[in-house]
Amino acid sequence: MNLNATLVVQIVSFLILLYLLVKILYKPLSDLLAERQRIVRKSIEDAQRLLKEADEKSRETQRILHKAQEEAASIRRKAQEAADAHYKEQVRRTKEEIALMLENADKEIAENVRRAKLELQKEVANLSVEIAEKVLKREIKGEDHIQIIRESIEGIANG
Repeated sequence: MNLNATLVVQIVSFLILLYLLVKILYKPLSDLLAERQRIVRKSIEDAQRLLKEADEKSRETQRILHKAQEEAASIRRKAQEAADAHYKEQVRRTKEEIALMLENADKEIAENVRRAKLELQKEVANLSVEIAEKVLKREIKGEDHIQIIRESIEGIANG
C-alpha cells in the first residue's frame, strides 16, 4: 500500500501543482499572449490605416499638383494673350501715327506746291510785264498789267 499511497500522494501533488501552475502561470501567460496578439493586431491595423492615409495624401498631392500645373498653364496662356494684345495695340497705334504723319506730310507738300505755284505765278507775271515793257518799250499801266498777268496765268494753267 505504500506504493499506492505514494502514488496517490504524487498524483494529488501533481494535480495541486498543475492547478497552481494554471492559476499562477498559465492565466498570466495566456493574458500576456492575448495582449501581445492584440498589440500586434492593432499595429497591423494602424499600419494599414497609415498606409491608406498616405495613399490618400499622395492622391491629394497629385491632384493639387495637377491643378497647380493647369493654373500655371492658364496664367502663361493669359500672359501670352495679354502680350499679343499689347503688341497688336502698339502696332495699331504706330500705324495710326504713321498715317497721321503721312497725312500731315501730304498736306505740307500740297501747301508747299500751292505756295510754289503762287510764287511761280508772281514771277511769271513780273517777267511777263518786264518782257512786255521791253517789247513794247513803254511802261505798262494798271489795267494792261492785270490783263497780261491773267493771260500769263491762264497760259501756265492750261499748259
